[in-house]
Amino acid sequence: MPQEQNSTPSHPPLNTKRDSYEKWAPEIRTDEELREVVDIAFDYRGDVTVTTKSGESIVGYIFNRVPDAAEPYIECYPKGDETPRTLKYREIAGIVFTGIDSAAGRSWENWIKKNEEKKKALAEGRDIGDIEPKPMPLDNE
Repeated sequence: MPQEQNSTPSHPPLNTKRDSYEKWAPEIRTDEELREVVDIAFDYRGDVTVTTKSGESIVGYIFNRVPDAAEPYIECYPKGDETPRTLKYREIAGIVFTGIDSAAGRSWENWIKKNEEKKKALAEGRDIGDIEPKPMPLDNE
């Protein structure tokens, strides 16, 4: 009897909402998936590593994307370089979210939740300490 193939994808659907995309390495199989990952990378608050089909790896911050151009492209600042770089979508083989997401867990909603927990703890006579966000380390500077 042939072994049944697992039809579960190796990663959650691309449109699955996450708390953070840090270290996410989506498998890009279609042009539509590439567009989705580029949109997520554009909104990401950290560096990504873009691998081109020629094998080049570019670590940097994507600050612009133009999906509706005749030749869709992204613009990024490569790490350690002040000169922006343009890459056409058709040149992109993959995108990995390699940088620290500086805003992960720092939403207003999270702060409100922590503040309510602190108020409850104080009412019970417990002090849970400072709830303010702490400075984060920068990406390997």
